[in-house]
Amino acid sequence: MIETLRHQLTLPLPGLAAHSKMVPTGRTLLTEPPAGARLGAVMILLFDIDRKWNTLLIRRTDDGKAHGGQISFPGGAVEARDRIITDTALRECEEETGVRARDIDILGQLSGLYIHPSNFWVTPIVGYVPNLQHYKAAEKEVQEIIQTPLELLFNPAIKTERTVISSFPDRPPIHTPVYALDEDLLVWGATAMILSELEHLIVPGH
Repeated sequence: MIETLRHQLTLPLPGLAAHSKMVPTGRTLLTEPPAGARLGAVMILLFDIDRKWNTLLIRRTDDGKAHGGQISFPGGAVEARDRIITDTALRECEEETGVRARDIDILGQLSGLYIHPSNFWVTPIVGYVPNLQHYKAAEKEVQEIIQTPLELLFNPAIKTERTVISSFPDRPPIHTPVYALDEDLLVWGATAMILSELEHLIVPGH
C-alpha cells in the first residue's frame, strides 16, 4: 500500500470532492488560503501492526482554545525555523507524540484546507514509519494519543451525523458528518475532511 499511496500522492487529488462529504452544515470550503490566514501542517502517520494499517490521532488538551478537546492529527503552526511545510508536520508530530522525525518516511501531501475557527490554512502531510516502537503524549498539549486502525476509520458503519459543541461557548452547536469511533470519540471538521480524502485514495472504488 505504501508505494501505491506514494505514487497516488503525485497525481491530481480529489480535494473538494472528498472534503465536501464531511463538511459541517453551513461551512464554505475554500480552494486557496484567504489573505491573512495562518499556515500550519498536520501529520498523517501510517504504520503497520499485525499486517493492519494504523494511524495516530490525538485528543487535544481542553484549554479553551479553538480546537481544545477535539480529535485531530498531530500538527500545528509554521514556525520560523521550518524551512518547508513538511518540517512543520515532522516537528509537531515529534513534539506531540514523541515519534522521532528522522524515523518518518514522507510519502507526500494531501490537499490543503482552510479552518475557519482558527484562521489556519492546513497542509496534511502523509508519513510512514516502518517500525513504530513507541509514542508518548506531550503533557501540556495532548490529553491522549489514539492508535486507530484504518480499517475502523474507513468502515461505512461509523459514518453518521451528530450535533457537536463548539469550542467557543458563545457559538451555537454545529451539525456535521462525523466518524463516530465511540460515543466519546467523534472525528469531525477538518480532521474528518482530511480522512475523507485519504479514504478516497486508499479504499478501492470509493
